Amino acid sequence: MDRERLTELAFKTMGKRKSHLQREKGYIFYHCERVAKIALHLREALFPADASSDDVIFAGALFHDVTKGIEPHAATGAHLVQQLLQGYASDREIQDVSEIVRLHNARLREDQPFYVRVVQDADILDHFGSQEVWLKFLYGAHKDESVFDAVRLWESEEHENYVDKSRKSLNFELSRQIFDKKLQFHRMFAQRFKAESSGEIDF
Repeated sequence: MDRERLTELAFKTMGKRKSHLQREKGYIFYHCERVAKIALHLREALFPADASSDDVIFAGALFHDVTKGIEPHAATGAHLVQQLLQGYASDREIQDVSEIVRLHNARLREDQPFYVRVVQDADILDHFGSQEVWLKFLYGAHKDESVFDAVRLWESEEHENYVDKSRKSLNFELSRQIFDKKLQFHRMFAQRFKAESSGEIDF
């Protein structure tokens, strides 16, 4: 598969679309593009001797949210990629990509192929760290929230439950280590953000 052509197709399909009212136009494309890169990094680290599925991993991640907002998006996306990728991939590759899209939210099943599970983990990882900060600020701007609304959310039991559930949904120990580093950054940022939002300074 030609990854440059696939990326052009993905941008044409998602680059100008809003999948959520509270996210910027094209967010879904850039999220998918990041997930594709993260998934390949995970594969290289976890299965260094097996690059045979890299094109499928890349394409599956790149299109995993192609119908986000058209629910159930995993099922509708799995169907759409079977048409979209005609002429871009072999029939077998298209079926594997469709499988990734269909299963990207069906986590914690060890019977799934490794190429599905690395995309699942990459998808979760992209929602944390600096991207979580960006998503909260963008959401807050659309909802006319104050800085203290962000502080309250990040200190809430609801947020802690979300973090815990997301971490437990990861397939690999390496993914959990990366998640923990992202979470450490976010908690440090949230602590400083809370202090500076209250007028405190650090001497």
